[in-house]
Amino acid sequence: MSVTVDEARDANLAAILGESEAAPKWLRMVDKVAIRCGDAINPILVKETRQALKSRQFVVTFSLLLFASLAWTIAGSLLMMPQIYFVPSAPNMLIGYYLALAVPMLLVVPLAAYRSLEGEIDDGTLELLSVTSLSPRQIVLGKIGSAALQMMLYFVALFPCVAYAYTLRGVDLPTLAILMGLLVVVGLTMTVVAVFFAPMARARSSQVSTLLVVMAILLGGEFAAGSIAINLIQSGNPLSALQTGFLVVSTVLFAGTIAMVFLMATAAQLIPESENRSTAIRVSLLIHQAAVIGIAAFSLTLGFDIALGTIWSLTAHLVLTWVAAGAMMAAEAPTMTPRIRRELPGTFLGRLFLIWFTPGPATGLVFAVTNLIVLLVAMDGIYGRLLQLPDASYVGINPNSIRSTIVLFVAYLCIGLVGVRLIIAALRLRNTVRVGVGMAALAVMLLLLALVPYSIGMHLNDYRSYPYSLWQVTNWVWTLDMSIDDTLPFEARWIVMALGGFAFFGHLLLLGRTVLPQRLITPKRVLEERRRLQKLPLGTSSNDPLGLGTGGKAV
Repeated sequence: MSVTVDEARDANLAAILGESEAAPKWLRMVDKVAIRCGDAINPILVKETRQALKSRQFVVTFSLLLFASLAWTIAGSLLMMPQIYFVPSAPNMLIGYYLALAVPMLLVVPLAAYRSLEGEIDDGTLELLSVTSLSPRQIVLGKIGSAALQMMLYFVALFPCVAYAYTLRGVDLPTLAILMGLLVVVGLTMTVVAVFFAPMARARSSQVSTLLVVMAILLGGEFAAGSIAINLIQSGNPLSALQTGFLVVSTVLFAGTIAMVFLMATAAQLIPESENRSTAIRVSLLIHQAAVIGIAAFSLTLGFDIALGTIWSLTAHLVLTWVAAGAMMAAEAPTMTPRIRRELPGTFLGRLFLIWFTPGPATGLVFAVTNLIVLLVAMDGIYGRLLQLPDASYVGINPNSIRSTIVLFVAYLCIGLVGVRLIIAALRLRNTVRVGVGMAALAVMLLLLALVPYSIGMHLNDYRSYPYSLWQVTNWVWTLDMSIDDTLPFEARWIVMALGGFAFFGHLLLLGRTVLPQRLITPKRVLEERRRLQKLPLGTSSNDPLGLGTGGKAV
């Protein structure tokens, strides 16, 4: 006689409640709904929250936060006596409260989340979680969700103190909302970034250096956020309503999409090599780029000065992002397991547009270069619209020279990424290479392309300055600098473009099926296993199909 999951759960609930007449029907219904809701919640979130709230770290941090807020309330009020009765004193009190709240939210909680995931990896419990129906993404989200709950508790504990400071006058409600929102956004973003570094150091020897890097990032982020927050408290919000709305929307979009990129990258490090690690990261990078381009376009409504700084800073951020991502994509393993090939698009349109999201250095190189071209073309159009604004001033850069520099930059990047792919392929003949080595290979290659011709030229000219010549076309630093100044020889521009085009299109033509891998049909037994697992409740292992867990009774 077969027993369904719902029947087993109802039987388990009946065993817990005893089905006694003393238990009202409505109470049994409430307990039944509560059990189902509890099963729907990420079990890692429940486990991490229980452990965190019982841990010594949370108890000590929460107690110190309460003590610090109480001490500053008493000491700050006494220090400002008797001026506190007739002089606005909220800024001074808020600075103390912010410093007390920023330490646990921007330092303690992200570091605890980092140590939690690192501990799961060291203790081997992550391997036990991998045999359940939980995905690595759910595991990471559970860690981050637990950190968000801890932040909420710290925030709620200090909220009465913030309300007390507001009654002292000197700070308006919008400024308080921006201040608290800044803490939440920065805290969550720093938590995601800290968790991203946890799986990177699997060896004991490298964990210390990774911890130091995480500490440096957290301290740098706390210092930057503190500088902004203290200046906001003391000087108020100098922006208009439109500028404030732009700042809030752009910060949430930028932080949310970049956090999604780090989240997908963290989950990818926990996924076995036989599965698809790349598609989710590439999709998140595409979403982040779309959000950043939208922010840059929206900044045109704020005037020339604000838009100019926003466009240049966002362009530099995305260019560096695609350079680093392209180097790591070019260093991916070329082999594709049958499990990955079963998920490839099967239709013609799907293969035409979606094949570039599949793993592999060939598709990754094309994906990175294509998105970089789309980015630079979009930013060039936004920059051209910027120069047409009524308050536009002279910036001293010719748009034509910018377009020429963009083309040369993409050509140099194509040469560098193809070189990285060849270097990594040679290294993989005898060693196992991680994707992070691709960034080091690209940096070394770009350094050699610039230094070798320049050093030879210096030696031939007795180590004196000399003019630019066609022998320096591989020196990308000098060539791009002359292109921006619009003094680059015509022949050098075409040589660089020809080399970049040859590297990119030659890379496509010589790879054949590697660029367009064929899809495999999913075996029938795999489809049956997937359908069976989809019927299981979240977090249930295949060894516990009834979802009773350790506290349930067998049916």
